[in-house]
Amino acid sequence: MPQLLFSTRSCLSISLLMNTILSILLSLLLTGVASAGSIMLNVKASSENKTADKKKAEVTRAFWLNVRDTNPSCSRLEGVTLKWTLFAANLRRGADSIVVEKSGDIKISVDANGRYADLTTPKVAFVYTPMHSERKGRSSITVEEAGHRYHGYHVQVLNGDVLLGELWSNEALRKQQLK
Repeated sequence: MPQLLFSTRSCLSISLLMNTILSILLSLLLTGVASAGSIMLNVKASSENKTADKKKAEVTRAFWLNVRDTNPSCSRLEGVTLKWTLFAANLRRGADSIVVEKSGDIKISVDANGRYADLTTPKVAFVYTPMHSERKGRSSITVEEAGHRYHGYHVQVLNGDVLLGELWSNEALRKQQLK
């Protein structure tokens, strides 16, 4: 009986030792990630109608991104690059593709300890014509859709070649672009 009690105690102490080592390693790993300068991103796509003539079928809509970069680390991030891309659906019949409408880079700095930087990307006009019918004398014809309609965005924060944060507007866009 004393032999069995000793085995149980040694198993418990080994388990406790392993849990302690695992906690120390995990905390060191998380500290390393935080000191690497990871960024939390919050992005909101905004838009406004730019169509001048309401009687025309052509639609012009401007889109831009409102981005908040939050730095949870203990060190200030200076001179990091925010890369943004706005994607459009190519509406040409048979094209069925997603294209880059506009992209750009912005240099930013973010203070430490949960501070954030808000920024706005330039406005980008998306011009397209939805499918519609037009009267030609006594008959009507169907006009196919054409142009580029907004489809989504991609935002990255980079420190040189190191990716600090990334956000896609939707998972399907991310999968398609990473093919």
